[in-house]
Amino acid sequence: MGSKRTTSRRSWSEPGLRARLVALMDTVFPGVNDVIERARALGAAWEDVTTPFVASTEDGPVSQVSVMRFTMLLDGTQADVGCLHAVCTHPGHRRKGHYASAMRAALAFCDERYPAALLCTAQPELYEPFGFRVVDEHKVVSDVAARFDRRSMRPLRLAEARDRAVFQRLASRRAPLSRKLGVTGPATVFVVNEPDRPLVYAEDLDAIVSMEIAGDPLCLYDVVAAELPPLDEILRRLPAPVRRVELFACPDGVGLAGGAEPHVFVDGDDALGGAGASRLMVRGPFPEGPLMLPRPFRC
Repeated sequence: MGSKRTTSRRSWSEPGLRARLVALMDTVFPGVNDVIERARALGAAWEDVTTPFVASTEDGPVSQVSVMRFTMLLDGTQADVGCLHAVCTHPGHRRKGHYASAMRAALAFCDERYPAALLCTAQPELYEPFGFRVVDEHKVVSDVAARFDRRSMRPLRLAEARDRAVFQRLASRRAPLSRKLGVTGPATVFVVNEPDRPLVYAEDLDAIVSMEIAGDPLCLYDVVAAELPPLDEILRRLPAPVRRVELFACPDGVGLAGGAEPHVFVDGDDALGGAGASRLMVRGPFPEGPLMLPRPFRC
């Protein structure tokens, strides 16, 4: 097994590198290649939005940390933030310093460009030595008594060209869901995370809504629109009235007044990183809670 290490920022366009990095990720996160290819088929190319930092030996890439630029609104201020993701080390090359080397390279890149960095993980202990801290997240829960008049919303399916065009148009000029903690891009992350989750489109509002209804409550995860509609306008277009809303984001964008309750997203066994609690971690200045990073942008 090779032992001499080199660590550097790499490019997906390097001959042969893409296949090697995807193979490395697929070893650690089985199924990630299928996810990447599916997103590409939906018009969202992974390599267009992410920069890999790779530790290699004579055996090739053995550890990598990728960085994605998130465009965000933090406490009302527009900011680019580095999102670390796809962090992995080949099982045969662990505990040899490769991960730490790749992480230091990625963080040096972030420190030169972004005021803060973030990630989501079930293993906070791996990132605390590099200055990351856990941010407790909260959903917002409220009883509602909205008007209900069966105005139409239809299912939106990213696999269909017509709906994909609607999404791409709105995603390119979307309003942040919150001025406290809002994410406006890249849209690729939404496409990776949400293609099999319920999405609906309200044509008269020109808005896409990521939500789930299992009786009561309505679970609301994101709204993609150039101008955010009031929550009441979303509720009146539901297939049936609801009496309770749980918003998994900061509430200011849709005007929801309610109580903040602690919430931790828990990934199932079918998640790429395996089962476990997904904790938001940040490095650098960040808004004070209660807050939540919306589900479509967790990576």
